[in-house]
Amino acid sequence: MSKYSKIGLFLFIFIGSVFSFFQKNYLYGYILLLLSIIPIFFIFRNEFLLLAFFKIQKKDMKGVKKYLRYIKKPKLQLTKNQIAYYYFLNGILYSESNIFQSESYMHKALDLGLKFKPNIAIAKLNLAIASLSRGNKKKSEFLLSEAKKMDVSGLLHDQIHIIKNQIKKINIGNINRPNPYVRKKL
Repeated sequence: MSKYSKIGLFLFIFIGSVFSFFQKNYLYGYILLLLSIIPIFFIFRNEFLLLAFFKIQKKDMKGVKKYLRYIKKPKLQLTKNQIAYYYFLNGILYSESNIFQSESYMHKALDLGLKFKPNIAIAKLNLAIASLSRGNKKKSEFLLSEAKKMDVSGLLHDQIHIIKNQIKKINIGNINRPNPYVRKKL
């Protein structure tokens, strides 16, 4: 259901409530007034994103994928912040299977503006992993330091430490490795 149809539903129920008050049916007026709050709530909190967040807390990725598929046209169905979280959830969903697609989703989510610092930290950590897999060590270190700054609660401390150790182990290119076929000059 698009956000415009939710606004239309709110207006229809609200006008019915006002009409009931004019007809001196106060009980129906109050009931309809309370019912008109529901579409307004779902304009600012999309029901499928809420269900996807509940599924991600239970680590049910199939459920997350199912509920994200219900959102066909994010620009029509969601507000700007909701679109950012839609891309964020897609980025998390694809982080296990296709890291490069996850990277594009995380870039879109950060560009649209995630609200909460832990979510920004998760997005930057995923971007750091993607840039490390591409071989960009400096960008990965930069994104990892930004993720560490955003992680105020320390939830990602272990993951950040693991990725830093991976960066130390990786020798990108043959810069530090001597060529065994070159003879030493006397």
